[in-house]
Amino acid sequence: MRLPVIPASIAMVSIALSTLPAVAQQIDLRSPEARTAPRTWNVSLGLGVGVGPAFLGSKRGAVSFRPIISIGRGLGSRWLSVADDNIGIGLIEGDNWRAGVAGKLLWERRASDHSELRGLGNVRFGGEIGGFAEFYPLPWLRARGEIRQGLFAHDALMGDIKLDAFARLGERWIVSAGPRMSFAGRDFTQTYLGVTAQQSVQSGLPAFKAGHGLLSYGAAAQVTYQWTPRLETSAFVQATRLAGDAADSPLVKQKGSANQFSLGSSLRWTFDTGY
Repeated sequence: MRLPVIPASIAMVSIALSTLPAVAQQIDLRSPEARTAPRTWNVSLGLGVGVGPAFLGSKRGAVSFRPIISIGRGLGSRWLSVADDNIGIGLIEGDNWRAGVAGKLLWERRASDHSELRGLGNVRFGGEIGGFAEFYPLPWLRARGEIRQGLFAHDALMGDIKLDAFARLGERWIVSAGPRMSFAGRDFTQTYLGVTAQQSVQSGLPAFKAGHGLLSYGAAAQVTYQWTPRLETSAFVQATRLAGDAADSPLVKQKGSANQFSLGSSLRWTFDTGY
């Protein structure tokens, strides 16, 4: 495992960001009412529902749900947040940048749930832990990067790069859109898209030893409507294409698709603890 790489990477990115000049205006996407709210602890709870690939590389869609939980001082966050951001806790920040801890849950993949996976075995529940850093070179543009280390399900180093243009339209609407790229270490690609000799006999797919590198590229867009400073709904759409060894996997070529499409919506309610 390469866990020592993660804190070192966060530190280097954070130091670099701290030396950058601030933009003319501090980034703050909160509504006027939220900006003047007391700096007490607020808790946000919600639920997201989406339709996306049944598993990585699948050509069939499946419905999924995700809980939304966040805790912070003050009402709302001044930073841009989009549906495909992983779990993050900001630790340090400036006027136009911030950095912190990032994590991701990886749900168990059971071969018995999908006929395409028959003979490929199960992938156990796991996660990824690491750090993120984001910088706003312009008042309407966010650049975000993540580095995460796999735990339990795989033992690879993962990375994401995102660029989002965004705008607040009036006091209620926030829109954003931009490109994405993801990178994966060898153990991730082999675990989810590789085919061992034994699995080849059991599944009928040719043996395939996957490597590391570019995992996918694409774009995402999101629209958020704030009914009140404490209640908001969002809708998002994302289109990506698997690349490199991920796209060359027999599972993808013969039983799935390199084109991955997702859409969904979420509802979030924030309440003040009074402390």
